[in-house]
Amino acid sequence: MGALLKAYGRLFVRSWCPDYGGTLKGVSPRRWLVMALFWPLFVLLQAINGAGLLLDYLLFPDFRRVRVREPLFVVGVPRSGTTFLHRLLAGDRERFTTTALWELIFAPSITQRFFWRGVGRLDALVGAPLSRLFFRLERWVLGGLDDVHQTGLRDPEEDYLALLPVLGCFLLVLAVPDPALWRLTYADRDLPAAEKRRLMAAYRRFVQRHLYFHGEHRTFLSKNPSFTPFMATLADAFPDARFIGCLRNPTAAVPSQINSIVIGGKLFDGRDTADYWREGFLAMLDYYYRHLLEQLDGLPEGRGALSVMETLAAAPGESVSGFYRTFGWTPSPAYRAFLDGEDRRAAGYRSGHRYSLENLGVDPGRLAATFGWVYDRFGYPRPGD
Repeated sequence: MGALLKAYGRLFVRSWCPDYGGTLKGVSPRRWLVMALFWPLFVLLQAINGAGLLLDYLLFPDFRRVRVREPLFVVGVPRSGTTFLHRLLAGDRERFTTTALWELIFAPSITQRFFWRGVGRLDALVGAPLSRLFFRLERWVLGGLDDVHQTGLRDPEEDYLALLPVLGCFLLVLAVPDPALWRLTYADRDLPAAEKRRLMAAYRRFVQRHLYFHGEHRTFLSKNPSFTPFMATLADAFPDARFIGCLRNPTAAVPSQINSIVIGGKLFDGRDTADYWREGFLAMLDYYYRHLLEQLDGLPEGRGALSVMETLAAAPGESVSGFYRTFGWTPSPAYRAFLDGEDRRAAGYRSGHRYSLENLGVDPGRLAATFGWVYDRFGYPRPGD
């Protein structure tokens, strides 16, 4: 606990005036304003959630006995169809349970989930005025992000957010561009063994809580591109886990991810920090591609599968059916019908996310040099071809 509080203090101090690796000088007034709002809200939320997590030990102590059986981890290169695949799989509600955004932010504990379930039922009895107000507020806050990453509080979301309280969530790098958080992107390689054990212990408790609330008989479904560098650590912590790794043409995946992070970075700082994020993410994504394929190749037969975005987007139903065959599963008739509907919907989908290599300063030659082995292995045309 002392080490964690010390880490919080270090990030708090560094968040006000990050050096962005020497690419920017001085202090952004916008950052000071955002930090003045961010830290009180963040600490208050963690305090409330922490109280709920402690109450679980008093009110629901049996959650610690829940067995986590054969969890499925959807990992991969960011912007490579992980969200699409996650929501396809989450449609099999008889088999899977997964995390919604509201649970991750406002109710990581069993205690909080029962509390909010009770509030929801009371609200429904009087015509759901709170639900309608909440939905309007949700669209006002999150609607602007739909072209980049469509999400809502009730939608399936990445459960690495559950590691926010223990500083194991890479998303914090937007608030604090700090080497300690960047190290999470090379976790299997760079994190000390004790740090890996600490994060996996916290994550296992979170999964146990989720299964206790939603049903121990169900399979836990996780989607986290940020867990790609944790694949070996996760395989050790959950020896019977399955993995689906998602991959996409670097010409699309790399600028798309840089665009997403640049948008987030500007919200926190207000200045043009694209150079900093571009350099960091080019190195990070090269590691992601390599580590993903190395780890999938090293898994026992029937434990891992590769999802290529271009194939998944063209034939989602058949792609998911192939993953089921790999893992020895049989889709139910209801889920098969759901996949057929997704096939029809995917045929008419057009992304609203727009970006270009030139606007983001991603040199096509450098992209080809960094990811040339990916282009060659998967037959992707190189930039400019």
